[in-house]
Amino acid sequence: MNELQESVVGALRMLVEFDNDLIKTQPKEECINHRFARCLERVLSDKGLLDMCDVDIEYDKYMEGEKKGSDGRNIRPDILIHERRSGDRNNLMVIEAKKGYETKKDRNKVIDLVSSDKYRYSMGAVVSYFPRGDCIRIKFFDGTWTTCWLNKNDLSILETKKGTR
Repeated sequence: MNELQESVVGALRMLVEFDNDLIKTQPKEECINHRFARCLERVLSDKGLLDMCDVDIEYDKYMEGEKKGSDGRNIRPDILIHERRSGDRNNLMVIEAKKGYETKKDRNKVIDLVSSDKYRYSMGAVVSYFPRGDCIRIKFFDGTWTTCWLNKNDLSILETKKGTR
């Protein structure tokens, strides 16, 4: 795993350790994502990876306009690690994080923002908080998908598979 992937896993470990009641009680997705983003900000800051970057939730702006997908529709990613209003500079990661299983639309949003010459996010991820009661599924995208499972009980990574969707 690279440093960004390790940071996502570290932030999810922190979320489970300190805010597992949010995952168990299943409030609105944005509530969980807010706490996840705060954990992510702390992990990235501790590693010195937030120079000139911010961690934002539901951020839908691009420069002075709206962020748009390849289909021309406005999009609002769940979590972004980026430099606000920078165009394609310092766009580190886009994350779609869901209470249940992600959809094709979620995966396509990540693919669009990572593959786009306009946005140039270095990496993407799709997080599913509840796909199995005892695990969180994390799918990383950097041109290909890599899937891993974080055990909510002992915070270990159970398995990693490359090339999965």
